[in-house]
Amino acid sequence: MLAISDIRKAVTSLAILGAMLANVEAEQWTLQRALSHALTNSPDARIAQQRITAARAVIDQANSALWPQLQFKSTYVRTDNPVMVFGSLLNQRSIDLGTLDFNNVPDVDNLNVRGVVSMPIYTGGQITAARKGATANAESIKQDARAVRNTLGFEVARAYHTIMKARGFVRATEAAVASYENNVAIARKRHEAGTMLKSDVLAVEVRLAQAREDLVRARNGLALATRALRSLIGVDDESFEVAEDAPSVEVPSELDFSGRPELASLEQKRRAAEAAVQGAKSGYLPKVGVFGSLDYDHGWRFNGDGGSWTAGAMLEWNLWDGKATRARVNEARANLEMIDEHDRKLRLGLDLEVEQARLGLKEADERLEVTSTVIAQAEESVQLTRARFEQGLALATQLIDAETALTAARVRRAEAEADRNIAIAALRKALGLPQLDLPDLNP
Repeated sequence: MLAISDIRKAVTSLAILGAMLANVEAEQWTLQRALSHALTNSPDARIAQQRITAARAVIDQANSALWPQLQFKSTYVRTDNPVMVFGSLLNQRSIDLGTLDFNNVPDVDNLNVRGVVSMPIYTGGQITAARKGATANAESIKQDARAVRNTLGFEVARAYHTIMKARGFVRATEAAVASYENNVAIARKRHEAGTMLKSDVLAVEVRLAQAREDLVRARNGLALATRALRSLIGVDDESFEVAEDAPSVEVPSELDFSGRPELASLEQKRRAAEAAVQGAKSGYLPKVGVFGSLDYDHGWRFNGDGGSWTAGAMLEWNLWDGKATRARVNEARANLEMIDEHDRKLRLGLDLEVEQARLGLKEADERLEVTSTVIAQAEESVQLTRARFEQGLALATQLIDAETALTAARVRRAEAEADRNIAIAALRKALGLPQLDLPDLNP
């Protein structure tokens, strides 16, 4: 039997384990956690990984051309065709010219078992070009996957900071509701004291109702922003909770976008196009291969069997193919030239993206600086106006205007803070940098 102390220890261990599991379940989603999860579990990330796997399989297919090809073949026939009868009897080593009537041959059966091996010796560079092209395409797809991760990282960061913005809106409207509730209480006291008209009290109460309506909208916006992030990173858990703050991210000091994976991908596409040109030119050159086979034939009709072997080399050279090879070469060269134009277009687009991100960050910094001053002024204005309102020296409309201005300033402040973080994320994305300077988040 278990001792009481052992039972207590077991219960304590289970309680500790339950508490640990509860903490794990309740762990909030930080930006780092959201990025790590999205880059490995989101549908876009998994699709990109499968494309890499498929590209590696294409490399294996191209490499297989260097290996000998081994085939096994087997056929069984029964016929009275004179040529096939004669050939089958020869292969079975059972022909008897003294008894065989060539004008009235009997029917024979034949089971043929064959093993064939073949191997290319020279293909005019076709196999080499195919391997180079497959390798370059695989590397291009790998860089495309990095581009997907780069874009996905930005989208996660933007969704995360949008939640921070929505929370700022909620806090601003909550403060407005609390302030208007206080103002309504003051207005009612003044009305009871006979120093304020009922219409002015109703005006403040209407504004309180509007503030509460704004709060409902802000909370719904926060819920939708949270759901959008959850959907983006591929989380099905309904108890999805986002951390209360966002990490501070360093603003890039250099505006060099040469590390963008799209540029690296295009460079690999150029190498694949160059290999395609060489592969097309191989049609002008001869191809040499070797082959060999082993055959075994057996027939039950004449009870014969026999084996044979064949070995040889083969030369193929298309001396005239109706200009098909020339057309393939021209097509490959045109594709290569298109890569150069795509590169020029991409660099122009990336330069514009970087400039847009830089200007967006500059604008956000200026807005943030302005809103800081505006909030301080709006808070002081509300305090002064409310004090005068309590004394009957300010109208209800003046108080409402001051409160509205303060709420708008707080909303703009929350918007400017989030937009600055989003602008930093956009700039890092434009430069091909990870959203957070962590090794596992490097695209």
